[in-house]
Amino acid sequence: MSDLESFSGFDGNEAYDPAAFERFKERMKAASAQLKAIQAGEQKQKKKEDELIKILLKFIQSGQNRDVLLLISHLLEDNVPAGFIVALIAIAYEEIQNQIGLKLLPEPDDLAKHAAAESEKVLLEGTTDPPKKETLPDHYMHGDILPLKIKIAIDAWVQEIFKRASENPHRIIKTGIDQEGNIKLTIIQLSTFCLRDFMENQSQPAEYDRLRDFMEVMLQGIFKKLDDMVKNQKELRGE
Repeated sequence: MSDLESFSGFDGNEAYDPAAFERFKERMKAASAQLKAIQAGEQKQKKKEDELIKILLKFIQSGQNRDVLLLISHLLEDNVPAGFIVALIAIAYEEIQNQIGLKLLPEPDDLAKHAAAESEKVLLEGTTDPPKKETLPDHYMHGDILPLKIKIAIDAWVQEIFKRASENPHRIIKTGIDQEGNIKLTIIQLSTFCLRDFMENQSQPAEYDRLRDFMEVMLQGIFKKLDDMVKNQKELRGE
């Protein structure tokens, strides 16, 4: 007989079990607390999403870049989360970075620390030559070694995109993948346009095709991590 039956008296031949009743109450209390926590989390997430939508709407109303605005509108129509869209465009717009508390380009002191760490790494590897190791941004976007501050900013941006996407991986995958199983072209185009604008603002122009190839690789990596997250969550639920 279950605790619920002993508490409810479904079986008239069984005596009332106070201990079972107390265990039942504790489980109900725990379930109620968990439900309230979930609801509070959902309300907090909705509030955050509403704030990010306001940022996007304000940006759309500004009419700054018609190509970018058109792509944003398409993604909103596809129900892509606002946080993910904001992250995609953040690299090109400092005012959006300020609104979401994101700092991409390092301050001079931080840049000096990064440069010192790179130099120390080179010395540990047994050479006195300055660091010339090619990275993915170098390879795809420039064909040469990019300034360290640019690579730091791009890395921070990609991390922000993944952070926003991982807040709701199910929805990102559902809305960001097309019927053929590929990342939607609008997502790749939007991120590429914004990266292009950032590079031009930093006097580091690059060919559009190079930037697009880089963003496609980065986004594929992000979506692969999201897919793994979703699969792990399903395994934990026993699905």
